[in-house]
Amino acid sequence: MGRVSRAVEDYRMIEQGDRILVGVSGGSDSLSLLAILSDRLAHAPRYEVVAAHVDLGFDEPESKGWRRLEAHFRTLGVPHCFVHTEIARSALDEQARKNPCFICSMYRRREIYRIAHAEKCNKIAYGHHQDDIVETLLINILYGRKIGAMNPVQEVFKGQMHIIRPFVYVEEELLKKYALEAGLPVLPRRCPVDGGTRRQKIKEMIRSLQKDEPHANIRKNIFKALQHVEMDWPKVNSRNSKS
Repeated sequence: MGRVSRAVEDYRMIEQGDRILVGVSGGSDSLSLLAILSDRLAHAPRYEVVAAHVDLGFDEPESKGWRRLEAHFRTLGVPHCFVHTEIARSALDEQARKNPCFICSMYRRREIYRIAHAEKCNKIAYGHHQDDIVETLLINILYGRKIGAMNPVQEVFKGQMHIIRPFVYVEEELLKKYALEAGLPVLPRRCPVDGGTRRQKIKEMIRSLQKDEPHANIRKNIFKALQHVEMDWPKVNSRNSKS
């Protein structure tokens, strides 16, 4: 709670009168975020929270997982909505096999934007944590040929909405412990490619480096590097550069 409050204050994530849509996948990260935001942050301006779950289509509509989440939302007293999609079919299509996670993320993001607009929310909160930010940076460098990471606050639709990531200072392992101790209804992972993605490879790479050098805080150092960018790399004419 302290780290979330600090992130909200450092990056001015929440303002008076905000209506925040929390994207809840059913994992420990998003459920923890909903629990913390719905409990009202200390010293934060008055705001409203709406929970949204986008069912990707790995299970049948109205599945047990769906009903567990709905019961949880009602217990929290949070307004909520559910959307069933066939995103899984598109992500697992033969043509998407090179990067199914990108397809899944793109379509899910579209649904979240649509729900946020319908619910008159001006901000969207995601449960991306510090490890996600570190891994995304390396994925972009190694696979996307660019230096870029998730921003704590990101403007979309020319400022009509903003994406916020209150877990920017929180590690994945801490969230898993929190979800377990709080008894949150974490849903099992249904994606068949889970565990074999590029993100998983990056996780293992960082874990291996950390094991070899236990006194070097690899993940924390990568995250800190985002705040200490020292680069004056000249751009070259595209006609004179090799792809």
